[in-house]
Amino acid sequence: MKKQRRQENQAFLQAKAEDQKAIILLKDARDALLQYYNKTTLGPIQGSVKGVFIQAEPFFNISEDQVPYASFSDKHKNKNEAKGIVSLLTMIMEDLNDEIRNDMKAEEAAQLQFESQLKTAEDLEAQLEVKKVNLEEMIAKRGVEKSDEQTLMANNKVDLDEQVSYKKQIKPDCDWIIGAFTKRASKRAAEMDGLVGAKEFLAGYQPAAAAGASLSQIRFLGMRA
Repeated sequence: MKKQRRQENQAFLQAKAEDQKAIILLKDARDALLQYYNKTTLGPIQGSVKGVFIQAEPFFNISEDQVPYASFSDKHKNKNEAKGIVSLLTMIMEDLNDEIRNDMKAEEAAQLQFESQLKTAEDLEAQLEVKKVNLEEMIAKRGVEKSDEQTLMANNKVDLDEQVSYKKQIKPDCDWIIGAFTKRASKRAAEMDGLVGAKEFLAGYQPAAAAGASLSQIRFLGMRA
């Protein structure tokens, strides 16, 4: 937008300078004619020059073979033509001045529109810059979180590998305990039944001794029984 506006402004300034130079040249030419013919002689300058250069075909009263009479005319003889030229130069100058004024108004409107569009674009750019910074911060934060998750996953994998290895180590003992649990439970129940029977036997025949006996002593007497 800035580049295009600079190009448009440079084109405007160049066209304005050329029009101003043309006005200066036309003014110099008009002033020279006015000075030569005397403005008072020409009379008021009209704003229109329609019909100035429209002339009828000349009519000659002498033979075509006769040598023309050579004589110099007075400078005021062509004052009407000169007046038309001055009017034409004046009109061109006025047109150029109007063109400059219109171009200046158009340039001012274009500049105001450019400034409005530029402000909108700059505001949007600022908003996008803020979003960009926020996204970069979010990406960085997600990167840290991802790194932490990867570290945690690696640690968990190490723990899992250790647990799997430990399970392999204790599996034989666990399998043996699981296989022998029922048999050991049955033997333990039989042993408890023997102890209860021994205790009852001792309680029936030797109450005093049985009352003060410990569990190990009862167990020993039960085995003897």
